[in-house]
Amino acid sequence: MSTAIKTLKLPFLRLNRAKAEEFAQLQALNTSVANTILALPKGERRALTSKSFAHVEIGSAWMNQTIRNELIASKR
Repeated sequence: MSTAIKTLKLPFLRLNRAKAEEFAQLQALNTSVANTILALPKGERRALTSKSFAHVEIGSAWMNQTIRNELIASKR
């Protein structure tokens, strides 16, 4: 099984402990969602939308980008 790594570079304005902890939590959730997507059969992945992950506490724009990234990664 191949490994895909996506690195995000984000500017943090006035980073403090609370922001750092929130980012770490969102990063863990996003990684979990990405792994869930990659575990699905390829046919099911194409039907995914942010609504498929409404139970996850990540914004829909971020979720849609994660879905797109994983669809691209699975084509490699």
